[in-house]
Amino acid sequence: VNANLGSVADARAALVAGADGAGLVRTEFVFLDRSAAPSVEEQRAVYDEIAEAMGGRRITLRTLDVGGDKPLSYLPMPAEDNPFLGQRGIRLALEHRDLLRDQLAAMCETARRVPVDIMFPMVATPGELIEARQVLAEAAGPAGLPEGLRVGTMIEVPAAALKLEAFLPYLEFVSIGTNDLTQYAM
Repeated sequence: VNANLGSVADARAALVAGADGAGLVRTEFVFLDRSAAPSVEEQRAVYDEIAEAMGGRRITLRTLDVGGDKPLSYLPMPAEDNPFLGQRGIRLALEHRDLLRDQLAAMCETARRVPVDIMFPMVATPGELIEARQVLAEAAGPAGLPEGLRVGTMIEVPAAALKLEAFLPYLEFVSIGTNDLTQYAM
């Protein structure tokens, strides 16, 4: 049984409760309530702390999923009639590649020491996933992707659920995001 985590304290509590790993680390907590984005080093330190709190078990780090109900003061977002369906998750991250590249660089650094999965949120097309993987390759640098790193996506947009097979060549795993998928489907 893997835990969903939103803080280092959550990781400690999950380990005490017997979690086998972290199935979802909501990395937004590193970015919220700040006036500027965290540095690669700040992010890596938090990811390392979560990994340590989980006793070296595999952790799944979801890339930044903001927009909708989670705005960032330092990240300009367009006004939208329905922000939950617009610039959110991977779409927002691909618009701000430096922010995504820094986050993926921090994740790769942690993944060179402990088992890590990286998961991209709100992916609606294979093209978005291909772009995200390109940014990941850049972020990994000359050393390449860390050994054992697995890449996945959240299936939380109906278009992705209906076209799942088109995504599979680019993934090692998928995670069904039932809350968003149900909301969008209904």
